[in-house]
Amino acid sequence: MRLNALKWARRETFCLSWAALGIYLFLSAFFWASGPAPLRAVFYVFLLLPFLLVLPWRKWRTEEYGGYFTISALVFAAYCVLSSLWGRAADFDFFLKQWFFLAFWLCGVAWLFYYRPVNLQRLYLVVICIGVVCSLVTVYFFYVYKNYSIAARLSGFGLAENSTIVAQIFGVAALLAYLKSLQEENWKLSPLFFIAAMVCALVILMSQSRGAAMALMLVCFAGLLIVRPRPLIWVPQVTLAIVGSLALFTLTNMDDVLEKRGISFSFRDAIWIELLDRSLERPLFGLGLERDSRIIIPDVDVFHHAHNSWIDILYYTGLIGLLLALWHWVLLAKSFSRDRDILPLYLWLAYGSLCLFTNGSNLLTRPDTQWLMYWVPAGLLAAVVMGRRRCLTR
Repeated sequence: MRLNALKWARRETFCLSWAALGIYLFLSAFFWASGPAPLRAVFYVFLLLPFLLVLPWRKWRTEEYGGYFTISALVFAAYCVLSSLWGRAADFDFFLKQWFFLAFWLCGVAWLFYYRPVNLQRLYLVVICIGVVCSLVTVYFFYVYKNYSIAARLSGFGLAENSTIVAQIFGVAALLAYLKSLQEENWKLSPLFFIAAMVCALVILMSQSRGAAMALMLVCFAGLLIVRPRPLIWVPQVTLAIVGSLALFTLTNMDDVLEKRGISFSFRDAIWIELLDRSLERPLFGLGLERDSRIIIPDVDVFHHAHNSWIDILYYTGLIGLLLALWHWVLLAKSFSRDRDILPLYLWLAYGSLCLFTNGSNLLTRPDTQWLMYWVPAGLLAAVVMGRRRCLTR
């Protein structure tokens, strides 16, 4: 009996180390993965597998698995799975599998932080460094190797091949770098992180993705108001940003490019108005989820989703689904803290939520770029909050 307990303890210790490495690999994979399949392979091998070896065999203790944050998320996701029964019943198994992946991510990362907290500052630094390197590679690959003109919308490669997606992904690295520059106690290091933020933000600017750019600006401004760094920190940053912007617009025809983009909603306004109108037909329960959904708007086009996660949730799962999603979001927001380690996660979640307001589908998806916008920061945030509450009760 004692020997079995020792073997079990060794297994948990090994899986904790395995999953801790997996967190770094999974987050970095969003920047370098050649497509969704490699990203999911990293998730399956380095996170799902160690969680499977441990979690099903342990007693359920709510505080160890993310508490009411996890419960609210899984209740919302379970309702989404059920909605497929009145959407397309044949897709029930597909969405049940997504619930399974989400459950192991949320419970697993909470369990990891509960017993072996990950150094968040190191995690942010890794994401920033990888973001800077990949952003330079992306710009070089598109404008030098492929020889596209400056007027072309920058797109990445692999997972980030879409212009909007590449902006959303690198916006995360830009946000984390900017917050590091504000929080850095050594004023000599602050400019380095700010330059890193500008390099990552360059990808957003060249992609001409207005939704991601607006989301990043709003959240960065909120971060400035919350952190309130010394003038020695923010004055040089503002000066450098102005000089950099002037140089970009002087040396290139970026002003003409942005003028052509204008304030067009790219059919989003037509989609949103149409779906809000259709939602009135089944307001409570929605149309029901479908794996390969089609939104046909006569004289406009055929779309796969609403390009707004919150309207998409309302349309397919009704008011019940939307309220359950907001319940989870509000629970996370109510735990807000200015703590140096946790603040970036709250602002990351805010940034992702704003990005999903202009480009996103329902939240019950396989591990993909949409996870980086919502479930990754939500899972990390719940894990850190619950892990720290455990320390306070000791």
